[in-house]
Amino acid sequence: MAELDDYEPVGASLDLIRRRSEPGVDRLARELPPVGMSVELVVGEVRTWDHKPWIWVDLTAPGHGSS
Repeated sequence: MAELDDYEPVGASLDLIRRRSEPGVDRLARELPPVGMSVELVVGEVRTWDHKPWIWVDLTAPGHGSS
């Protein structure tokens, strides 16, 4: 789930294939968390669509030492 002020609904995903070269995403892909566990992700890109959901949030995972 994702929440952006003033936008409903909002879709969100972490594309493991496209973002695998990013250190944080690679680490997350190698050490998959258990189902139902919360993980901290950051916004990599926000795209607009011409249909619902009007906004799509492309997520990424911070690398070690990232704030």
